[in-house]
Parts: sequence; structure tokens; C-alpha cells
Amino acid sequence: MQRCNDQTKLINTINIITGIATMIIQLMVSFFLSPFIVENIGEAANGFTQLANNIVSYATLISLAFNSMASRFISVNFHKGNNEKVKRYFTATVVCNVLISIILIPISLYIVFKLDSFIVIGDSDFHDVQMLFACVFFNYIFSLISSVYSISFYVMNKVYMQNIINLIRNIANAALLLLVFSSLPIQMYYVSMVACMLSLIIIPIYMLCQKRYMPFLKCELKYFKFSTIKELFKSGIWNTVNQCGNMLMTGLDLLLSNLYINPISMGILAVSKTIPNAIIQLASVLNSSFAPSLTENWAKGDDNEILSQLRSGMKVSSVILSIPIITFCVFSTQFYQLWMPTMDSTTLAFLSFLACLQFIPWTGPQILYNVFTTTNKLKLNSLTFLLSGFINLGLVWVLLNTTSLGAYAIAGVSSVISIIRNMLFTAPYAAKLLKLKWNTFYVDVMFSIVCCGINAGIGYSIKLLLNYQGWIGLIIMVVVTCIITFIIEILIILNKEERTKFLNKIVRK
Repeated sequence: MQRCNDQTKLINTINIITGIATMIIQLMVSFFLSPFIVENIGEAANGFTQLANNIVSYATLISLAFNSMASRFISVNFHKGNNEKVKRYFTATVVCNVLISIILIPISLYIVFKLDSFIVIGDSDFHDVQMLFACVFFNYIFSLISSVYSISFYVMNKVYMQNIINLIRNIANAALLLLVFSSLPIQMYYVSMVACMLSLIIIPIYMLCQKRYMPFLKCELKYFKFSTIKELFKSGIWNTVNQCGNMLMTGLDLLLSNLYINPISMGILAVSKTIPNAIIQLASVLNSSFAPSLTENWAKGDDNEILSQLRSGMKVSSVILSIPIITFCVFSTQFYQLWMPTMDSTTLAFLSFLACLQFIPWTGPQILYNVFTTTNKLKLNSLTFLLSGFINLGLVWVLLNTTSLGAYAIAGVSSVISIIRNMLFTAPYAAKLLKLKWNTFYVDVMFSIVCCGINAGIGYSIKLLLNYQGWIGLIIMVVVTCIITFIIEILIILNKEERTKFLNKIVRK
């Protein structure tokens, strides 16, 4: 049993490391690409790129109802040895995704041709924006198809292989963008065009991986049953409701800026969300890294191991998330002065802080989101998320029409509502599902707040003591802050036994 647990922890660690590496490469592409686009095409252009991706996320509300729980059901039945049910769920998922793709193609083309009827284009080149949206839409359709063949990574807990493939893809993306922008006249749609090409290439690669890990898993129409689709939809619809709430919380930010303020403000908000979005992606990487083993242990009925993994995951998440969040907030003004010298660094820094605010008490407990999927108890969580989204949209609409807060209202209201929701619902409800005391996870919330407070204190101290200038100076201050904070947080979060094991692992390596 101990050997099995150690192997699971090792795989989870590899999943996290490869996921973070993939995210870093993607962030580096955005780091160099965003200022290049702002300087050569304008602030609005960068906003349109993110707006197109946001609009595509609205389309995921359709596919999410069928896809979000497919991996969970396939994994549970695989580990129970019910291979016939595995084939039923897989076949149903493939059929649904193909049908959704067929439906979305004409809708996407209509939106592209009538684009100026849906959003404000302003002074940007209309045909360039059209091509951008067209490529983003088709990129989503290709990703929808490839997602079916990525299920085997989840079931076999080989998420790190998917991360490695995506890492290579991100490197290829960077190389192709460099080639395209250096050899052709600059157009904003190149970013989505390259992404679309790579998504198409990924499909056969994922198919080969599935053939290797789960060779018996094929789409066979003889296993197709409407009752299976109904079951997937019945569970997955709550993830759709949840995503709808998420869309109302943050997914409409750029659209609201475009329609209620102007394309320039949309571009500024888009730039300010670059790093917070990377942090959200990092949180998603951590969640997805622990999800397969949690689902496997749920299928085996191992409640003690589930709680043990959650505790371990929250400690890891507290350290990994709190350091980049707070360090970035402390040095964000200097960062934006160097990264986007033509834009107002103070405005960008404050907008970024408002976007990051929701994570401060939730760097560790955000792992608890896995509990709802693992236990297949999504309804109440999704409904509260949807309610939060409507409250956010209503408050933002009122503030945009009655105050001069503008983008600050859009960025700040959602963070405050998220904190309230997580404290009053997510933590106690997750504890209830695991048959624990309602306040069990509030200690993990305190760990997150303490870690962030220590990080802030160290960061501001380093900033006052060193006060270096330029990129090299900023990097030195950030690195020193991260190292000191990491050491102190490890001492605070881990107990004596855990610290001993941690140090022994470092010595052995």
C-alpha cells in the first residue's frame, strides 16, 4: 500500500512539474508577443485576441455538458473493470463532439461575416479581426475533437504525457510565430492561425497515444446508447451551469469593456489580465494533476487516502500559488513599466491586483474544487456559482452606468464575490461531502492568508532594501523574494516529519 501511495505521489509530482513547464513556455510567448502586438498594431489588437478566445468559451457551454464528466465516468468504470461501460461512455462522447462540431461550423461562419454587428471594431482592420475570430473558432473545433482522445491520459494518470506534448506544441508555437511575424506583414490573426494549425496536428498525436495506453478504447456505434448520453448530460449539465457562472464572473470582462467603455479600455484590461490568467492556468494545472488519483481512490472507496491527498495537495498548492501571486503584486508596477512602457503602469498594476485578489485566501483550498467532480455532486456548487455570476453581472452593470470606475469595477467586483462564495459555501460544502466537520478546511484558508502575508512582507522589504532598476534588477529582487519566501513557507506549512521527508528527498536527488 505504501509503495502504491508513493508511486501516486511521484506521478502527481511529475504531472505538476510538466504542467508548470508547459505553462511557463506559454507565458513566455505571451510575455514577448503582447508588447510586440501593442507596439505594432495597437492596444485594442491585443484585446481582440483575448476577446475572441473568451467568445469561444461561451461555445464550450454546449460541449461541456457532455465532455466534462466523460473522463470521470470512463475512469471510474475502467478501475472497476467495467470495460463495456467504458466503451459506451467513450462512443457517446465521440458522437456528441462530432455533432456539436457540425452545428458550430455554420454558427461560427455567420458570426465572422457579421462580426461588426456583435462587437465594436473601432479603428482596427475589420478583415484582420475577422480572420482572427475565424481561426479561433476553428481552433476550438479542432480542440473539441482532440479532447476526446486525451481521455486516456486522465484515466491512466498519464497527465504528464499530455503536458509534455503541449510543451512541445508551445515551443513549436513560439518558433512558428517568430517565423511568421519576421517574414510577413504584421497581422493580428497570425496568433490564432498558428494555434489552429497546431491543434489540427495534435489530433493524430493524441489518437496514437490513446492507442498505446488504452488500445481497446475505440468508437464503436454498437455501443452507442441515448441513455448513456442522457447520463453524461445529467451530470455534466451542472458543470455547464458552473461554467456559465464563471462566464458571468470573468468571461464577459472584455466584452463589457468593448461595449460599455471602448476598445482601448478593453485592450488595457486584456493586458492586465495576462499574468492573472497565467495564475488561473497554474491553478488549473495543479487541480488536473491531483484529479486522476482522487477519482481512482474514490472508485476504490478509499476515503482516508482521498483526505490525505487533499491535504497534501492543498499544502503544495499554497506554496506554489501564493509565491507568484504576491510576488507579482508587489513588483507589478516596475514590471509593467519595463514590459509595457507605452501604457500606464499604475493602472495596469491595480487592475492586476484586483484580478488576483480572489486567490489570496484560496491558494491552497482551491484544490477542493476536485471534490465536486470526484463525488459527482455538482448541482449545488454549480447553482451557487451561477447565482454569484448573476450578482456580479448586475453589480458591474450598475457601477458602469452610475460611476466612473470603468474597468476597475469589472476587475474588482468578481474577486470580492468569489471570496465570499468560497468562504461561505465551497469550503464547508466540500467538508460535508467528505463527511467531515463543516469548518475542517478553514485552517487551510488561514495557511493561505498567512503565506500571502509573509510573502508580501518579504517582497516589500526586499523592494525597499535593494530598489534595483531595469530588468536585471527586477529579476534579482523577484528571485531573492521567491527563495526566502519558499524557505519560510515550507517551514510554516510542513510539520517536523514532513520537513524531514522533504529534506531527505532533496539530499537523495
